[in-house]
Order: sequence, then structure tokens, then C-alpha cells
Amino acid sequence: MAVDDDTGSENTKPQKSAWSVSRLNNEIAATLESAAERFPTYVVGEVSDATAKGYGTFFTLRDVDGEETIQCIVWSSYRDRIDESITEGEEVIVRANVDFYAEGGRTQLNVKNYWPVGDSDRSQELEALRAELNEEGLFDADRKQSLPPFPSNIGIITSLTGSAREDFRESAWGRVPGVTLTFFGATVQGKNATASIVGSLQQADRDPDIDIIVVTRGGGADDTLWCFNEEPVVRAIADCATPTVVAVGHEDDETLAEAVADKAAMTPTDAGIVATPEMSTIRERVETIERRLQIGYETVVSEQLDALNRRIENAVVGLERAAETRQARIQRAADLEQRIDTAYTTLTASRLDAVDDRIETALQEIEHAAETEAVTVRAAQGRIGGLETRIDRAYETHITQETEALERRIESAYRDIETDTDVQEAKQEARQLRIVILVLVGLLLLGVALWAGGIL
Repeated sequence: MAVDDDTGSENTKPQKSAWSVSRLNNEIAATLESAAERFPTYVVGEVSDATAKGYGTFFTLRDVDGEETIQCIVWSSYRDRIDESITEGEEVIVRANVDFYAEGGRTQLNVKNYWPVGDSDRSQELEALRAELNEEGLFDADRKQSLPPFPSNIGIITSLTGSAREDFRESAWGRVPGVTLTFFGATVQGKNATASIVGSLQQADRDPDIDIIVVTRGGGADDTLWCFNEEPVVRAIADCATPTVVAVGHEDDETLAEAVADKAAMTPTDAGIVATPEMSTIRERVETIERRLQIGYETVVSEQLDALNRRIENAVVGLERAAETRQARIQRAADLEQRIDTAYTTLTASRLDAVDDRIETALQEIEHAAETEAVTVRAAQGRIGGLETRIDRAYETHITQETEALERRIESAYRDIETDTDVQEAKQEARQLRIVILVLVGLLLLGVALWAGGIL
């Protein structure tokens, strides 16, 4: 029994882990789709077993140097735009993407265009130009300009007679009614398309009022869209200082003009959407910003009011403290004034008492000195009296002696005068001598008086 149980368990394990065909095919399809960039855009081979049906043409593409094959299909929407017919036994280049048909479990090429090998030089030139532009960095994302979010004037380069003009106008005005659209007429297919598009691009780029340049046209086959792969057109778009949008209505493969533009769109209608802002979205953003501003304003105002209230409260507290400090200082000043008054009164009284004592002492000393001086004066007066008497006596004695001597001299002089000169001259000289004597006597008296005063 145990063996049977184990055997039964082993038999059920593959069943639980096995995938269904549907799951397997879906996984294969998803894997191929996620790795699409690993597959080439162009494949060369020999056509065989071509079968045309209403919805498309099936054929087998065989390796030129071997027996390997892959199934191909061209849907009628692309087949009708291909100029060349699909001929068995012909070596061709196809532009296609790898497709996996999950319901039938088949891998096939979904063909978008088709050229006999003799006509493949154009494709090679395109790939060479693509490689050159890529090496120059014209496809780099960091060189692409951002479109202005709110353009006021959009320049459109397109045919003035095609439907692309109206499609773009309807799309743009549907989003931003009344935005200025400036159309620059250009030929968008044929031999003259390259020069016409380049001229319109340069004209629009020189216009300072143009905010965005849109290059657009409706869909078409590869041949009719080839002008958007021409090097002059591609480089003119790359050289534009004004942001550019390219939409050529080709869903299958990106043109070089789209690759080098700042923004690519699928159709003229899509270009109108890409080049203009969505007004409803803008209104929502404006309303959101207004709400945020209102909330921010209320928050800021509330915070500022709270801060202001705190500052006012702190200021009031500070003023109250300052008032208390001032009152305390006033009280201290009053106390100090009282102490000063008391000290001043005490000091003044003390000093007045001291002054009174000094005055009393000075008066006593003065009285004593006066009494002493009086005694001294009386003694001095006595001495002066005796001195005066002595001076008078000495003076009289001196004067007498001087007078007697002078008289003797005068008499001698008279005698000499009488002897030697005229009597009148002698008298005159005698008078002069008397005057001199009187002056000398006066000076002598003055000197005595001054000497007596110095003694007193």
C-alpha cells in the first residue's frame, strides 16, 4: 500500500507543475514583446509561397545563403501603401517587427514596408545618417528642450490645404480656446518638400513671438514621408532655438525628424494635445495651489499672531518688571535722600558746633592777644617815648654840630668869597648854600621820622 501511495504521488507531480499551451504561448509572446529592442528593424531574404488575401498577404522569407525560413504577413493597411508588388523568388528587404501569434503558436514577421534589394540603397543611406546623427548626440535626451507649459503663440508648419491644419486647430483650441496659432505654409511631400520645410522652420524660429514650433502632416506611405528623413530637415529641426514638436502621422516607424525633435507626437491631433496645457488640469492645480496658499496663509498668520501675542506678553511682563524696578529705585532714592538729609543735618550741626567752638576759642585767643598787645603797646609806647627823647636830643646835638660846622664853613666861605670874588656873587652863593642846607635838614628830618616809624 505504501508503494502504491508513493507511486500515485509521483504520478501527480508533473500534472501540477505543467503549463497549459495557452499559458506557454502567452509567456512566449510576452517575452518576445519585452525583448523587442533586441530584434532588427530590417531583414533581408528571398520571397516564396506568397498568398494574397483580402485582409493581407502571407509569404515566406528564406535566408539567401541557407534553408532557414520565417513566415511573414503584410496586413492590407500597409500593403496598399507599398509601391512595389510582392514577387516570389525576388530578394527583398523588409521593415518589420517580430510578432508571435499566440493562438496558432507561430512566430512571424509583421511587415510594414518592402523593397527589392536593388532599391535598398535608400534604406542604407537612412541608417548611415541615423548612425551619424546619433554619434553627434542629436538624439540625446539631455539636449532636448522642455516645452513651455503655457504657450501664447504656437507656430505650425504644415500644408495649408491638408486636413492636418484643421485637426491641429480643433485639438489645440479644444484645450486652450483662443490660443494664438500662426501657420507657416509648407510642402510636406514630394521633391520640393525639403526646401519648403527648412525655409518655414527658419522663418518660424526667427519669429520672437513663437513659443513652440510644430511640424506636422497627415499619414502616408514611407515614400511620401521620406522628406522627414532628409538631412537638411533633420538638422534644421535640431538647430531650432525654439522648442519643437514633430507629428507626421506615421505609426509604424519613427522618422529622423521625430527622433531629433524636442517632442514627438503621433498625429496632428496628438500634436495639439502635446503643445497645449489641459485647462481643466490647470484649473485643478490652481485650485489646489489656492487651497494650499490659503492654508499656508492661515497657518503663517496664526503662527505670526501667536508669536506677536507672545512678544506682547513678554513686553508687558518686561514693562511691569521695569516699572517695579523703577519704583524700587525711586524708593531707594527717597531712602537715600532721607539718609542724606539726616546725615547733612547731623554733619551741619556738628560742624556748626565745631565752628562755634573754634570761634569762641579764637575770640578768647584774640582777647588774650589784645590784652597782651595792649601791654606790649604800652611798653612800646614807653620805649618809643624814651627813644623819641633820645632821638630829639641826638638830633638836636647833631643839628647843632652840623649847623655850627656849616656856619663855620659859611663864614670861611664868606671870607673866601669876600677875598676872591665879588661880594654879590658871594651872597648869591651863600643863598644857594642855605637852600642846600635846608634841603639837607629836610632830608635828615624825613629819615629820622621814617626810622622812628619802623621802630614803632
